[in-house]
Amino acid sequence: ILVNSINASRPAVLYEKVTVSEGGSPLLRDMLFSPDQQYIYTLTDRQVVRVPVESCEQYTTCGECLGSRDPHCGWCVLHNVCSRKDHCERAGEPQRFASDQRQCVELTVQPRNISVTMSEVQLVLQARNVPDLSAGVNCSFEDYVETEGQIQGGHIFCLSPSARDIAPITRNKGDKRVVKLYLKSKETGKKFASVDFVFYNCSVHQSCLSCVNGSFPCHWCKYRHMCTQNCQRLLFSGGPCQQL
Repeated sequence: ILVNSINASRPAVLYEKVTVSEGGSPLLRDMLFSPDQQYIYTLTDRQVVRVPVESCEQYTTCGECLGSRDPHCGWCVLHNVCSRKDHCERAGEPQRFASDQRQCVELTVQPRNISVTMSEVQLVLQARNVPDLSAGVNCSFEDYVETEGQIQGGHIFCLSPSARDIAPITRNKGDKRVVKLYLKSKETGKKFASVDFVFYNCSVHQSCLSCVNGSFPCHWCKYRHMCTQNCQRLLFSGGPCQQL
């Protein structure tokens, strides 16, 4: 079946192809909706097949869900699932159910990176296109650690984990580890928004030039002969490396 979305003011849009008959038998013209409008009954010369009018659950992100242009599907925000509107709890409340890609949740965080030597740094998150979060949220750093988020005005405050709570950054893996920072709804228990967060490790750099020419605020400590995020004495940048 070629499934089309038809609007009187626009041309039909093909949004999905559904295989009905594995044997390749052609479909007959007669089709019938089920009384609850959830299925289409299709006919071949050998069988009757009941086909769901939508398969929203196949889409795993808001962008995929709404980008499919399936008119039956929308994004159930706090449940983090693509579904029919009548299957999304409290869908009638503001920003609980997204039907346009511009309504997908967007999450930002400041700062966007910290050194692995820094613990419990306050991170400030801002989420756009989210419903009322008064039930509370947690901040989850992938599977490493989860902390409670504090909501104040339009911002969410979280504490970063300590170095012992994340996998170490070793020399052969570069100087950083990118993890997903999730917002998790206390109401639904689901992670509903994410942003990339970076932990960096200056100490993997073994030379002054490598240290100061990296992407992060690392410094070469001359007398300790090491790269650190914070050197108490004699901080060097690119120029002085030439004199070492």
